[in-house]
Amino acid sequence: MAEGYEYPLIDGLNVDEIIDVVNFFETIEQAYEETAGIKRADFIKAYRKFQEVVPAKMEQKQLETEFAHRSGYDSYEVIKLSKDEQLANLTVREA
Repeated sequence: MAEGYEYPLIDGLNVDEIIDVVNFFETIEQAYEETAGIKRADFIKAYRKFQEVVPAKMEQKQLETEFAHRSGYDSYEVIKLSKDEQLANLTVREA
């Protein structure tokens, strides 16, 4: 993980929308950093809010790519894990 990075944002977001985007990125961090990971339900809730705030897939991917570049955490890995309904918690173990 990179230390001291800033979360990527897009222009024109209000405070509540910024909070939702940052919360989504924080759930990605939890999946990588926390031993127990992030509860699947909590991640899905944060991901859906992120999708509401940033409805355009292209902008979502741009933010996710920039976040991965800054942090070293790939949101795609967590999103992929979240599709497994058998999982209660999402945890990414880096090789």
